[in-house]
Amino acid sequence: MIGLVVAVCFVLSSKLDVSELLATFFKRHESLQLDEWLLSLLVFSIGLCWFAFRRHAETKSALRERIAAEQRVADLLRQNRDLSQALIRIQEDERRALARDLHDEFGQSCTAIRTDANYIFNARADDATGVLASAKRIDHAAQTLHALCRNMLGRLRPPVLDSLGLHAAVQELCETWEEQTGVACFFFPEALPEALDDEVAVTCYRLVQEALTNVTRHAAARKVRIDLSVTPDASAIQLSIEDDGCGMAEPEGAVLGLGIVGMRERVAALHGEINLKHAQGRGLTIKVTLPLPQKHT
Repeated sequence: MIGLVVAVCFVLSSKLDVSELLATFFKRHESLQLDEWLLSLLVFSIGLCWFAFRRHAETKSALRERIAAEQRVADLLRQNRDLSQALIRIQEDERRALARDLHDEFGQSCTAIRTDANYIFNARADDATGVLASAKRIDHAAQTLHALCRNMLGRLRPPVLDSLGLHAAVQELCETWEEQTGVACFFFPEALPEALDDEVAVTCYRLVQEALTNVTRHAAARKVRIDLSVTPDASAIQLSIEDDGCGMAEPEGAVLGLGIVGMRERVAALHGEINLKHAQGRGLTIKVTLPLPQKHT
């Protein structure tokens, strides 16, 4: 199309002697220097072409970035949707387990206590042996209820986290996990603030809990190292969880498991940072930094 337009212009210019007419016109108006405008207009045209090319390249680059950003947003939305569904399933499973324990263990123990208490209430004065046996059964049932209650409270929120703090809670978690799995777990805490923010403490505990669960399910590790410390300026708490397992098979940027996604969501909720360093067959290191609320004086 452009070639056709150029050819038509050339034919018309040749027939009409445009160059000669322009030369005569410019000579007649030499005082206005009209003939010098041709070069200026040519340079101006080249500048416009360069500007248009540059804008075209910038537009293409911006379009590619927008498409990539939309893809990342779509991936995040999908991950959040999957995470929400997983959390709902976990919540329902936990509720179902609690309901089953309440119905089976609590119900049976309460029935046993009521039965023995009724026996004692209606026992004859000379039936000391039967009364003593019923009292022992009541004591045993009460101990069972107490143990079950402690177990349920621990599943909902570790009591040691409130009574002794994050240090002791993570230490107990590591020791219990080590006994259950047979995998060595080394915990290296540094001095932590006495009054640690509750949200930060719970988040750190749950991150360690989720990381150890992932090690059990996927890593096939022989040992795990956990470091917990506070930055020198006491502005943030740092958590590092490292294992010597098989690492993550998927490359960075691929779809991650819901455990890792959940950890990222917990950290993001406190405006923290989480970084994964991994290589297939050479373990995984999770480094987390959570800002500590600053006390205003």
